[in-house]
Amino acid sequence: MSKPLRVAFLWHMHQPYYLDDTSGKIILPWVRLHATKAYYDMSAMLLRHPEMACTINAVPSLLAQLKAYAERPDIDDSFLALSRKPAAELDDEERRFVLRYFFMANWETLIRPYPGYSRLLDRRGIRTDEESLDRALKLFSNQDFLDLQVWFNLAWFGFTARRDPRIVPLLEKGMSFTEPDKRLLLDVQLEILKQIIPLWKKLLEAGRVEISTSPFYHPILPILVGSHVVRRSMPEVTLHGDFSFEEDARDQIREGVAYYESIFGQAARGMWPSEGSVCPEIIPHLADAGLEWIATDEAILFRSLGDGSSRQRLFEPYRAEYKGSQICVFFRDRYLSDLIGFTYAKNDPRTAILDFAGHLGRIAESAPDGLVNVVLDGENPWEYYRDGGEAFLDGLYQTLLQDKRFRPVSMGQALREAPPKQTLTKLHSGSWINANYRIWIGGPEENRAWSLVDRTRSHFETVRQAGNMPPEKIAAARRQLFQAEGSDWFWWYDDDFNSENDSDFDRLFRQKLVNVYLALDENPPAVLSEPIHVDKANLLITQPLALLHPTIDGHITNFYEWADAGYIDLTRVRGSMHLSKNLLARLMFGFDEQKLYLRLDPSDELLAFGSELQVQVQIAGRVERQIRFPLRFGARAATRYQIWAPDSGEDWRSIGEHHELGMQEIIELALPISFLQIAAGDPLSFVVRIMKGSVEEDRFPKNGRINLKVPDRNYDSINWSV
Repeated sequence: MSKPLRVAFLWHMHQPYYLDDTSGKIILPWVRLHATKAYYDMSAMLLRHPEMACTINAVPSLLAQLKAYAERPDIDDSFLALSRKPAAELDDEERRFVLRYFFMANWETLIRPYPGYSRLLDRRGIRTDEESLDRALKLFSNQDFLDLQVWFNLAWFGFTARRDPRIVPLLEKGMSFTEPDKRLLLDVQLEILKQIIPLWKKLLEAGRVEISTSPFYHPILPILVGSHVVRRSMPEVTLHGDFSFEEDARDQIREGVAYYESIFGQAARGMWPSEGSVCPEIIPHLADAGLEWIATDEAILFRSLGDGSSRQRLFEPYRAEYKGSQICVFFRDRYLSDLIGFTYAKNDPRTAILDFAGHLGRIAESAPDGLVNVVLDGENPWEYYRDGGEAFLDGLYQTLLQDKRFRPVSMGQALREAPPKQTLTKLHSGSWINANYRIWIGGPEENRAWSLVDRTRSHFETVRQAGNMPPEKIAAARRQLFQAEGSDWFWWYDDDFNSENDSDFDRLFRQKLVNVYLALDENPPAVLSEPIHVDKANLLITQPLALLHPTIDGHITNFYEWADAGYIDLTRVRGSMHLSKNLLARLMFGFDEQKLYLRLDPSDELLAFGSELQVQVQIAGRVERQIRFPLRFGARAATRYQIWAPDSGEDWRSIGEHHELGMQEIIELALPISFLQIAAGDPLSFVVRIMKGSVEEDRFPKNGRINLKVPDRNYDSINWSV
């Protein structure tokens, strides 16, 4: 009998450094909120399964903030201060802030399941422009604001914290909370914050779980090495100029490793380089810091090996060498990692676990005694699972421990048991996203930000080399510069990703650079007061301009047939996580007097997808319906779609079919609105799902539904929202 497949999970735990060292303020609440959910839940699940081996990657910038919360109960967290303040004492400006930001949670999983919280969202509405907030302000009583303060914090309590006997009554109560209720909730929240690092220490000391680290403030190391590395990965890129900060890359590694040891009392053995970003030049710095292994994406491996490499080569570790230094590299299985991060949240946990085990089983058959690395974000995915991921993680760990075909291991354990046999002498320069660095550099806003880093760093070096500044001031300025080099600020620039906090990230980044000058007792240049980010969130959804009359044939008949449609540019509707597959490039929609029209433009990923897929459009008017059809183009394309209606329970039954479907270069379909028993002025919502069997591979929009109203013949423009 062959040896079991070794399965190495790495859960990446990371938040940028929100703490402003100069003012002492924490601008955003995400360390605190993720602590009561993902950090606590993931630790508790491993304690529930003490034989489960895996790796947790704890970024030093996160550890430092958890430590600050634990040691400074009066820490100046803006969101916490507004949560603590008695609701009746909030002024109008504070109430607008609470109305705008205290619904920052996944509406589908963290707000709508709770009538008390959902009622408050309905009362506020989906818009957060000043006029809408002024209107909502008049609708909210002191009690409503108190309930909102409680729910914003309570919703982020994960499945472990919700079982606390002090919290259960609050969940049961659901509304009409009291100020003592709120104080109790926030006290429990801070208790949990103080437990996270001790829990990770406990898991580490038990020996089954390995804790790895990252460069201190999570910079993209190859970008710091220099513009020549960026151009090697992206030959056509436009940069602000030539630069090289390689000693910063070296020191961010060293200081991350040193901080790890100060927290855990032992040396770090492994590292997830920020965003899986690697290049040959960082290998000596990693080795000099005493690290034995790193992990990155499978695309880095295949580009390092060259064209034509078998996928079987993914299931083993490698030794990467550069100028006499070497380090072990684990390459993650992107598909398996993304299934957990992006796909399984929308599926039944049992179905998801069976599907995942099926994939592992096929790898075990083709790669006896192989190693598969599943590396992903350990915090953000769980807000998309309805139960916070409890059923999935519990069942997954049980399966891995009980199924004799598999054996979970940590990265360090995998290295000790089977050191690399193969050597890479030319490691590809890139990251886990598209095997390049385009997310963080090359766009107009990103380049402007990097030019400010370059300018500030050059000034810092001039002052440092002059030797007239006290060492403690140089150290303080350097620390602020390193914080500004963190990857997260650049993640939100330009069009790649968007969030409600884009402007906050821009302001935080520029403040880090301002703080460099303040630490040197100098006035910062005026350019640092000018915003880099341009708010483009309202550009992601384009409203339709007029009624449509397209020809439903699957061809782009002419430019004008969809010119007045509304659309979502799906390549740009993303948040804090990057989905490596996006099966549609664009979704367009519109009406005439009798029909809803949809157009789906396939992405390159969809056209290259090897499995049989099905499109399901879930659409609701006065009644709920599903449109289903197989996803095939050309001669095999379907010309009719099936219509399904809900049956008892969660079952659906076929009630007929309709002929208006075209699938050639694009997908076009028309649905008579009479099928939904609606008329002009009625609301309608829909979501497009792409299925592989019972597993949802992708959906559009990524969260929630597109909500709209049926127009009348005088229709000019209507409001669409996601």
